[in-house]
Amino acid sequence: MSLTVLPLIDLRESFDNDKDILGSILDIFMVEVPEDCLLLRQSIESGDYTTAGMQAHKVKSSYRTLGITEMAIILQEIEDRAKNKNNMQDIPNLLAQFNENYEQINAQVLYTKEHL
Repeated sequence: MSLTVLPLIDLRESFDNDKDILGSILDIFMVEVPEDCLLLRQSIESGDYTTAGMQAHKVKSSYRTLGITEMAIILQEIEDRAKNKNNMQDIPNLLAQFNENYEQINAQVLYTKEHL
């Protein structure tokens, strides 16, 4: 899959397409999201679904900010199942779906920063 620049439509509108601000937001994403995703994975692997739900919520917001809805949808599913304690057996499979695209999305975020 070739890399493309994320449109960042909402961010571009909110910040008047200021490349410095957009670059800073992408930098923050690349620092915070991997740490938060690690905590999400660890909490799911240990069966701590309360923490997993909170982490999924936090990470989901980061992906939504960049307009990466496919990842946000998966994270919303994890959050909902953890919060409602409903179909929690599906959470590891949802995490696997998230993990399938994780590295590609991170590469796309970096590519976008380089091509603002």
